[in-house]
Amino acid sequence: MKEKIKSLRLNITISALISVIIGIMLLIFPEKSLITISRVIACIIILAGVSVIISQIYEFGMNALGIVIGAILAIIGVWIFRAPGSIVSIIPIAIGVILAVHGVQDLGMAIEATKAHAPRTWLAFLIAVLNIILGVVCIAAAFKVVEVTVQIIGIMLIYDGLTDFGIVHKVRKATGSVVDGTITREEDI
Repeated sequence: MKEKIKSLRLNITISALISVIIGIMLLIFPEKSLITISRVIACIIILAGVSVIISQIYEFGMNALGIVIGAILAIIGVWIFRAPGSIVSIIPIAIGVILAVHGVQDLGMAIEATKAHAPRTWLAFLIAVLNIILGVVCIAAAFKVVEVTVQIIGIMLIYDGLTDFGIVHKVRKATGSVVDGTITREEDI
């Protein structure tokens, strides 16, 4: 039992150390981290494309459709590798478009509420304009939005690693005084 706990503590400590290191990297170098992650994904996509091409040539005797699909995958992978920021920026741009569209819809609803003499329509206008502004910010600063998100994830990983260290220390301290299932006290020794 004690060996199992010792092994578990070691695994958690190593995991915590890796979390803290990755968290610090994401926090300090968010742009480089995003580019590296994007390039790793690009390499995987390129390898998948090449793999599809090879399998279509050798396994299926020059299946043209399969080769074209593999080539498209490889080309997308090369594109992502050459412009890693483009793939990362797609998500905030899509969210920005959704926010802006919803803001315009909200603006239309606010106008309808004003026509119907609803109370406090200024609040509906304020919400609509805020949605539009947030959407424009997401679209205009897409890479920066992702960069800030990566920094927040870095902070979360650092927190996770540090709390793991604390828990491992607490368990080590508590189990250090247990010998073969019995608690030893200083005065008993």
